[in-house]
Amino acid sequence: MTDTISGESQRTASVMAKQAVNANNKQKNDSSDVAAPSAVKGDDSSVVLSAKLKSEIAAVSFDSVKVEQIKQSIELGNYPLDNKKIAESFIPLEKLL
Repeated sequence: MTDTISGESQRTASVMAKQAVNANNKQKNDSSDVAAPSAVKGDDSSVVLSAKLKSEIAAVSFDSVKVEQIKQSIELGNYPLDNKKIAESFIPLEKLL
C-alpha cells in the first residue's frame, strides 16, 4: 500500500533508481582503463574567447563622460522622461498578453 500524502513510495523508488545509476557509473569507472584527462575539470566554468571576439570587444567604445552625466541626472531626478514615448513602449507589451 502506498502513502499518497507523504509520497513514501515515490521517495523509495527515487532512491533505488539513484542507487542503480550510481552502481552502474561505479562499474563503468572500475572497468575503464583509460584515465580521464587531468585538464578537464567538472567544476571549471571558465570561458575562452576567440581572437575575433576579443578584437570586437576591444573595438567597442562608449563615452564614459556621457554615461556619468546620465547617471548623475537620474540620481538627481533631472533626467528628461518622455511620457508619450514611455506609454508607446507599453503597447507592444500589452499585445503580447
